[in-house]
Amino acid sequence: MMLNYEDARALVFQNVKPLEKCTRPLTESQGLALSEDILAPHGMPSFDNSGVDGYAVQAEDLSPASAGNPVLLENLGYIAAGDSGHEKMNSGQCVQIATGAPLPKGANTVVMKEDIEVEGSKVRFTRAIQEKENVRYQGEDISEGDAIIPAGTVIGPAQIATLATFGFSQVPVHRVPKVSIVSTGSELIDVVGQPAEGQIRESNRFMLAGMVRQESCEMLKISMVPDLPQVLNEAFEEALKADVALICGGMSIGDKDFAKQLLKELGVEEIFWKIKFKPGKPLFFGRRGKTWIFGLPGNPASSYVLFEEFVRPALRKMMGRRVLEESMVKATLEIPITKTYNRLHFMRGLLHEENGEFRVRPLKFQGSHSIGSLVGSNALIRVEADSPSIPAGSKVSVRPLRNEIA
Repeated sequence: MMLNYEDARALVFQNVKPLEKCTRPLTESQGLALSEDILAPHGMPSFDNSGVDGYAVQAEDLSPASAGNPVLLENLGYIAAGDSGHEKMNSGQCVQIATGAPLPKGANTVVMKEDIEVEGSKVRFTRAIQEKENVRYQGEDISEGDAIIPAGTVIGPAQIATLATFGFSQVPVHRVPKVSIVSTGSELIDVVGQPAEGQIRESNRFMLAGMVRQESCEMLKISMVPDLPQVLNEAFEEALKADVALICGGMSIGDKDFAKQLLKELGVEEIFWKIKFKPGKPLFFGRRGKTWIFGLPGNPASSYVLFEEFVRPALRKMMGRRVLEESMVKATLEIPITKTYNRLHFMRGLLHEENGEFRVRPLKFQGSHSIGSLVGSNALIRVEADSPSIPAGSKVSVRPLRNEIA
C-alpha cells in the first residue's frame, strides 16, 4: 500500500536525527547550524560611549542655552575611539569626543560637532540638549546572559558579526552530512559526450550535487553507472559510506530497474517505497547502519521536486537546523488548473508578487522528464488528490523555491 505524502514525510522526520555536535572556527561556520544557544558573556555595548563625533557635556549646564543666550564651557581635550575611558569632567566643562569613544565620567550627553563653535579653549553652545542624547549606554543593546542566537539558527553574516563581537572564535555547531550520489542508467552519457541514438546526457547528479551544496553539506562521491548489477553493486557499496546516499534511477519495476533489489541485498532496510505523489511516485527511503538512503526516480523533474520536499528538509534536520523548509504561502491562481490526478500533485509554477499579494501560474508542461520546467519555475503549487478543476482567482498553497527567474 502506498503512503500518502504527509505520512511519508513524517517517517523521514521521525527517523532522521541531528548529527553529532562539534566546534568549527568562526571563519568556517557560515551555513552551519548552531548546536546550542549563544549567551552574551557581557553586555553590549560593553561600556558607555558616544554615538557621534561631538562634545561630551552635562545636560544641566546647557538648559539655559539658546542662540541669544549661548553657554561657554571649558574644553578639557579630546577622547579618541580606543582611549582608556579614565577621563573625568565636572560642571562647566566639556570634552571633545569621537564616535565610539568611552564617555568621560561626569558627562551624561553628547552634543554633535556641527552644533557648536570653538572659541579658543572654550566651546560655545547655543541650544539645550536632553540627557542621554547621542550616548550608547552599556548593555542597552544586549544584556549579559541574554540568549542572543538560539540553537538551530543557520549562521550567516549577521550571526558571524555577533559571534565575533562577543569573542567566539570557535563556534558550537552540528557536523554537516556527507552525501554520495549515484546516477544510474545505461542510456546515460557524460556531459562532454555526443549522444548516439537513444542516449541522453546525464544531468541528475549535477543537479542534485548543486542542491546538496546549497545546504553547505559535504559531497563525498558522485558517480554515474550503467544498469549492470555488478557495477551498480560496487557503486552502491561505496555510496553507503556516506551519511546520506542519493540513488537516482532504477527505483521502479522495469526489467532493468535493479537498484531497489540490490540495496536490499546490501543490507539496506526499507522504511517505505512508493508514495501517492506526483511527480515521483517510486520514492524509496531506507537505512543501513547510520546511512540514510533516498532512492529517487531517474526523471529530473521528479528528482528535483522530491529533493525539495523530502531530502532537503532531512539534510537540514541532520544539520540541527530549526527551519527545515520554506513555508508554504497562499497565492492567487492566474490561470485555471483543469487537469488533476488521484495523487497529490506538486505542480511547477511561476510565482510573483503584485500589489502586495502573491500570484502564481502553473507551467503548461508538467512532464516528470521536463528540464524546461525546472528553469521556468520558482514555486511548487499543491493540488490535492482527486481535486476538481481549480478556477482562476482561487487561493492555492505554494512552496517558493530558490530558483531565480530573471
